[in-house]
Parts: sequence; C-alpha cells; structure tokens
Amino acid sequence: MVDDATAAYIVENQKCFEDLKQVASQLAGLLVLAAAGSKEAVPDHPMLGASRELFQEANDVLRRSRPTERAMRHHEHLAYAAAFIGTSLKAARGSFEIDPILIPLRAGYAELERAAGALPGFEMVSYERACCGLGAK
Repeated sequence: MVDDATAAYIVENQKCFEDLKQVASQLAGLLVLAAAGSKEAVPDHPMLGASRELFQEANDVLRRSRPTERAMRHHEHLAYAAAFIGTSLKAARGSFEIDPILIPLRAGYAELERAAGALPGFEMVSYERACCGLGAK
C-alpha cells in the first residue's frame, strides 16, 4: 500500500524516470553506431542535442522533487542514475570514444533498474526471456 504523499511523488517522477531511460537509450544507440564504425556517431549529432535537453528537463524535475521517507531510496537511485548519465553526456561532447561514455552509462542504467525496484509504477523492459535475451537458447 502506498500513502498519498508517496503516490504523488510517483506520479511527479514517472516522466523524469522515463526521460532518463530515453536519454540512456539514445546514447546506447549512438554507441552501437560508433562501435559499428558509422560516421553518424559524432559529438554534434542532433540526437545528442535533444538528449541533452531532455536530460536537463529530467534533472530539473529531480532537483525539485520532495521524496517521502518511503520514496527516499528510489529518489537516491534516480539521482545516481542522473549523475552517471550526465557524465556520459559530458563525455560525448568532445569526441565519441566508447569507454568514457559507456562505463558511466552502464552504471546509470543499473541505477535506473534499482530505482524501478524501489517503488511501484517505474518499469524497466526486461529482455531476459526474450528471443534475444541472455536466457534465450
């Protein structure tokens, strides 16, 4: 059972959570292009600009957020996710080297997964049992 204040926090922060997932996905997509040798994976790619704007909006919501005691663990994971994803975005500014972007991006995604487990209403897509998942035969 979730109290009213925590329910309000959940509603308030769902878009922030989704936006951080979106930014992480966009960065991951560009990293796939970079790994494949595509000339599209460049620091001035338009998607990076859009990702930076979306990240800033999510970060602003996160900073204004007032978590309840029950939501505190979720909020901490979300803040860590934002910090790591922000580090990835900064690393993508000068050049598009994979490791300086990928390492904090993985950490940020892991924090999003932890945040999803901390409160109801924050879902991550699991590929574990999908045909392309790690558990696939």
